[in-house]
Amino acid sequence: MSSEMDISVIPSPYVKPSVDITSVQIRVMNLVLFTSVSVNALLMDVNNKFIDAKQYTLTGDDYTNWSNDDTYIVNYVLAQLGLTKA
Repeated sequence: MSSEMDISVIPSPYVKPSVDITSVQIRVMNLVLFTSVSVNALLMDVNNKFIDAKQYTLTGDDYTNWSNDDTYIVNYVLAQLGLTKA
């Protein structure tokens, strides 16, 4: 038997096991002055293991409301994710 085999199967849904998100790492990825900011949110589990990533872009009033207050971005991202800060 070879060390690798590629087997076609009938398409079937795959459901990942449920995992609790215990922290979010937020990083500014792109900033266009006076226009927008894009942030990446990394969802982590209790062991600080990566679960998923989401990207959000703040424009218009959301960008203006950010100003220099990073708490605004944290609250924005958590609201988009349906999460509450501990």
